[in-house]
Amino acid sequence: MKKITLLFAFLIFACQSPTKISEKEVMETFDAFFEVLDNDLDSLKSLVTNDFFIFENSRYYSKEEFIEFVKTFDIISVKRKFEDVTIDTDYNSAHISLKQFGEFIVNTPDGKAKLEFEWLESAYAVKVENKLKFKFYFSEAIKTNTTTLE
Repeated sequence: MKKITLLFAFLIFACQSPTKISEKEVMETFDAFFEVLDNDLDSLKSLVTNDFFIFENSRYYSKEEFIEFVKTFDIISVKRKFEDVTIDTDYNSAHISLKQFGEFIVNTPDGKAKLEFEWLESAYAVKVENKLKFKFYFSEAIKTNTTTLE
Protein backbone atom coordinates (compact mmCIF):
# COMPACT_ATOMS: atom_id res chain seq x y z
CA MET A 1 0.00 0.00 0.00
CA LYS A 2 2.86 2.34 0.87
CA LYS A 3 4.45 1.73 -2.55
CA ILE A 4 1.18 2.45 -4.34
CA THR A 5 0.76 5.72 -2.42
CA LEU A 6 4.32 6.77 -3.26
CA LEU A 7 3.83 5.82 -6.91
CA PHE A 8 0.58 7.80 -7.04
CA ALA A 9 2.24 10.87 -5.45
CA PHE A 10 5.17 10.60 -7.86
CA LEU A 11 2.85 10.45 -10.87
CA ILE A 12 0.91 13.51 -9.72
CA PHE A 13 4.05 15.61 -9.33
CA ALA A 14 5.76 14.21 -12.44
CA CYS A 15 2.79 15.06 -14.66
CA GLN A 16 2.50 18.69 -13.59
CA SER A 17 3.29 21.18 -16.32
CA PRO A 18 5.98 23.76 -15.70
CA THR A 19 4.67 27.28 -15.18
CA LYS A 20 5.59 30.24 -17.32
CA ILE A 21 7.19 33.23 -15.62
CA SER A 22 4.43 35.70 -14.79
CA GLU A 23 4.36 39.33 -15.88
CA LYS A 24 3.99 40.18 -12.19
CA GLU A 25 7.30 38.46 -11.40
CA VAL A 26 8.98 40.32 -14.27
CA MET A 27 7.67 43.69 -13.05
CA GLU A 28 8.68 42.96 -9.45
CA THR A 29 12.22 42.15 -10.62
CA PHE A 30 12.25 45.21 -12.89
CA ASP A 31 11.06 47.52 -10.09
CA ALA A 32 13.63 46.03 -7.70
CA PHE A 33 16.37 46.67 -10.30
CA PHE A 34 15.64 50.41 -10.35
CA GLU A 35 15.07 50.62 -6.59
CA VAL A 36 18.54 49.15 -6.07
CA LEU A 37 20.05 51.24 -8.89
CA ASP A 38 18.77 54.44 -7.25
CA ASN A 39 19.26 53.57 -3.57
CA ASP A 40 21.57 50.61 -2.93
CA LEU A 41 23.91 50.13 -5.87
CA ASP A 42 26.04 47.57 -4.05
CA SER A 43 23.03 45.20 -4.03
CA LEU A 44 22.74 45.23 -7.83
CA LYS A 45 24.72 41.99 -8.03
CA SER A 46 21.83 40.14 -6.38
CA LEU A 47 19.51 41.06 -9.27
CA VAL A 48 21.76 40.29 -12.23
CA THR A 49 23.58 37.23 -13.53
CA ASN A 50 27.33 36.82 -13.08
CA ASP A 51 27.83 37.59 -16.78
CA PHE A 52 25.40 40.54 -16.88
CA PHE A 53 26.19 43.40 -19.21
CA ILE A 54 24.45 46.57 -20.26
CA PHE A 55 24.62 48.49 -23.50
CA GLU A 56 24.00 52.06 -22.31
CA ASN A 57 23.99 54.97 -24.79
CA SER A 58 26.11 53.20 -27.39
CA ARG A 59 28.63 51.82 -24.90
CA TYR A 60 29.13 48.30 -23.52
CA TYR A 61 29.54 47.99 -19.73
CA SER A 62 30.22 44.86 -17.72
CA LYS A 63 28.40 44.64 -14.41
CA GLU A 64 31.39 46.08 -12.54
CA GLU A 65 31.98 48.85 -15.10
CA PHE A 66 28.33 49.87 -14.96
CA ILE A 67 28.34 50.08 -11.16
CA GLU A 68 31.46 52.27 -11.30
CA PHE A 69 29.89 54.44 -14.03
CA VAL A 70 26.73 55.06 -11.97
CA LYS A 71 28.81 55.87 -8.88
CA THR A 72 30.43 58.80 -10.75
CA PHE A 73 27.18 60.78 -10.57
CA ASP A 74 26.40 62.84 -7.48
CA ILE A 75 22.64 62.33 -7.65
CA ILE A 76 20.41 64.32 -5.31
CA SER A 77 17.03 63.04 -6.51
CA VAL A 78 15.54 60.76 -9.15
CA LYS A 79 12.11 60.54 -10.77
CA ARG A 80 11.38 57.75 -13.25
CA LYS A 81 8.34 56.94 -15.35
CA PHE A 82 7.86 53.89 -17.56
CA GLU A 83 5.53 53.68 -20.58
CA ASP A 84 4.68 51.27 -23.37
CA VAL A 85 5.88 48.30 -21.32
CA THR A 86 5.74 45.01 -23.24
CA ILE A 87 6.61 41.71 -21.57
CA ASP A 88 7.14 38.30 -23.16
CA THR A 89 7.84 35.24 -21.04
CA ASP A 90 8.42 31.53 -21.26
CA TYR A 91 9.33 28.97 -18.61
CA ASN A 92 12.91 30.08 -17.92
CA SER A 93 13.29 33.60 -19.31
CA ALA A 94 11.59 36.92 -19.90
CA HIS A 95 11.99 39.91 -22.17
CA ILE A 96 10.78 43.41 -21.37
CA SER A 97 10.81 46.47 -23.62
CA LEU A 98 9.69 49.97 -22.73
CA LYS A 99 10.15 53.70 -22.88
CA GLN A 100 11.63 55.31 -19.76
CA PHE A 101 11.51 58.96 -18.78
CA GLY A 102 13.99 60.07 -16.13
CA GLU A 103 14.60 63.32 -14.29
CA PHE A 104 17.74 63.62 -12.19
CA ILE A 105 18.88 66.47 -9.98
CA VAL A 106 22.66 66.20 -9.70
CA ASN A 107 25.57 68.11 -8.26
CA THR A 108 28.12 69.13 -10.90
CA PRO A 109 31.37 71.11 -10.62
CA ASP A 110 29.34 74.12 -11.83
CA GLY A 111 26.46 73.65 -9.34
CA LYS A 112 23.18 71.76 -9.43
CA ALA A 113 21.67 70.64 -12.71
CA LYS A 114 18.51 68.90 -13.85
CA LEU A 115 19.11 66.13 -16.38
CA GLU A 116 16.11 64.88 -18.33
CA PHE A 117 16.18 61.76 -20.48
CA GLU A 118 13.89 59.68 -22.61
CA TRP A 119 15.24 56.18 -23.27
CA LEU A 120 14.22 53.21 -25.36
CA GLU A 121 15.02 50.13 -23.31
CA SER A 122 15.00 46.38 -23.57
CA ALA A 123 16.11 43.71 -21.12
CA TYR A 124 16.45 39.94 -20.99
CA ALA A 125 16.14 38.03 -17.72
CA VAL A 126 16.65 34.35 -16.90
CA LYS A 127 15.81 32.06 -14.00
CA VAL A 128 18.87 31.37 -11.85
CA GLU A 129 18.28 29.07 -8.88
CA ASN A 130 14.54 29.79 -9.17
CA LYS A 131 15.06 33.58 -9.09
CA LEU A 132 14.60 35.89 -12.07
CA LYS A 133 17.80 37.86 -12.80
CA PHE A 134 18.76 40.26 -15.56
CA LYS A 135 21.34 38.96 -18.01
CA PHE A 136 21.32 41.84 -20.50
CA TYR A 137 20.02 45.41 -20.54
CA PHE A 138 19.89 47.80 -23.49
CA SER A 139 19.27 51.52 -22.97
CA GLU A 140 19.57 54.22 -25.60
CA ALA A 141 18.74 57.88 -24.92
CA ILE A 142 16.52 59.30 -27.66
CA LYS A 143 15.99 62.71 -26.01
CA THR A 144 18.11 64.59 -23.48
CA ASN A 145 17.96 67.99 -21.84
CA THR A 146 20.18 69.65 -19.22
CA THR A 147 19.12 72.68 -17.19
CA THR A 148 21.44 74.53 -14.80
CA LEU A 149 19.67 75.15 -11.49
CA GLU A 150 22.20 77.32 -9.64
